[in-house]
Amino acid sequence: MTKYKNELFLAISENLNIVPVEKFVKILQEESKENNKLINALKILDYIHEYRKIVSKNLSISSQYNEIVQNLILILRYNYLLNQKEGLLKELEISEYYRKSSNKKAIIDLFEKLNESLAINKNKLKFIEEDYFQWKNQIDQIKTTINKYNLKIQELIEQKKQCFNQINKITREMAEDTPETTKEALNVKNSNNKLTNSEKIKNFQKKAKESQFEINKIKSKKSQTQSKLDDLTLIFEIYQKDYHKIIAIIKNEENRINDLQSALKKKIGDEENIFSQDLDSIDLKSLRTSQEIKNDIEKTNSELNHMSIPKNSYNPQKANDLSIIIQQLNELDETIKNHEPDILITINEKEITNCIEQFTKLENSINYIESMINKFLPEINLLTQFKFIISDDNNNFFINIKFIRSNKKKVEFDELTTPEKIFFIIVFYISIKLQTKSENIIFSNVSVLSQYNKAGSIFRTIRKILPIFKIDDNLSRVNLIFIFSNLELKKEIKNLNIKTIQES
Repeated sequence: MTKYKNELFLAISENLNIVPVEKFVKILQEESKENNKLINALKILDYIHEYRKIVSKNLSISSQYNEIVQNLILILRYNYLLNQKEGLLKELEISEYYRKSSNKKAIIDLFEKLNESLAINKNKLKFIEEDYFQWKNQIDQIKTTINKYNLKIQELIEQKKQCFNQINKITREMAEDTPETTKEALNVKNSNNKLTNSEKIKNFQKKAKESQFEINKIKSKKSQTQSKLDDLTLIFEIYQKDYHKIIAIIKNEENRINDLQSALKKKIGDEENIFSQDLDSIDLKSLRTSQEIKNDIEKTNSELNHMSIPKNSYNPQKANDLSIIIQQLNELDETIKNHEPDILITINEKEITNCIEQFTKLENSINYIESMINKFLPEINLLTQFKFIISDDNNNFFINIKFIRSNKKKVEFDELTTPEKIFFIIVFYISIKLQTKSENIIFSNVSVLSQYNKAGSIFRTIRKILPIFKIDDNLSRVNLIFIFSNLELKKEIKNLNIKTIQES
């Protein structure tokens, strides 16, 4: 009986909640030589493992690079704020001096009045400008339409002129002929079926008349359009006058402000040499109050105080020195160059293709076995689901086997009753054999673990599955051979021929 014992099946039967795929592959290999290369399917885990290592290394490098770049942005922002603060302090100093300088009060007052007037006039310009360009665009469009009318009229006049030229030409030719020839030319068509001179003249007269009619029609449209243009031009000229007037006022005020600013800068510079360089970078036209500048200084200080830059990324005493962080970038670049094999994914296309093909073949085999099992399980109100899972260490594949009862409740193998377990084990074994397409399938209870070697449940299972083999077209070709050891069949099974074999 030893030769009928399937040790591999016995091994996976010890835990039918989760079956190692490697053991399952060995069973399939034992069943058919066509499955010899099926073990290559498991290499997909090696590729996944290697891919994850490379991705992890890339993520680590990306994280380092991102950290350095973020620190660089912080340092640049820090330097920007320091420069901004320095500029604000200079602006504050000039503003305070500028506001309290009594001997320049007349210039300052005029300067501020002009600035105020300039702001008002620029605001007026916005409203006038919108209307001005709206009217201007409308007039330009009408002028374009009138020009098109003129061009079309000119074209039609030329057509009309050509018609009369042709009539005159025909008339001259006829005048040179004898009276008899002229009469014949007027009324008789030639052999080529061409128009007579009389017909030609009528056609040209008709075309000339049509051209004149079209000219009159276009002239009428042009006259209406011109009238509309004249009306709009009267309104537009008012807007145009206001527009150019406000622009002239603004330009004049800007020139006066610039002159006053130059004079004021000269006065301040002559009296206070400490401002001579700072004044060049300050626009007195937009000089703010001391409080406004102080508010900005406070905001800048607040942001500077809340900035957190790693001390190993810069020199706090010389913040504009970027040599430390540039060195960090160079070191990271060197790391990438030295570890290129660890961060680049290299692919052996032939090996991966073979691996995927074998994995697909393995999936198909498992799906087939699952579908075969589910032909039988409804007899005991069950269905099964086989699901691929990967171990926590990503080194092994498993098949997770679940069962679904008629009430849709999912259970594991350990939760089945003993008769249900025995039924599943037998149909599982037979389904593995079925995927080989063999006509003869041998099942022996020696391939069943001792705790499931129950005569009553085994024979009940056989009684339930035999009718399915008879009625199913795909299974009716199969001859089932059952070999039992130390099991007593007390009641005959229909359609099952029994022979007693004496083991030598």
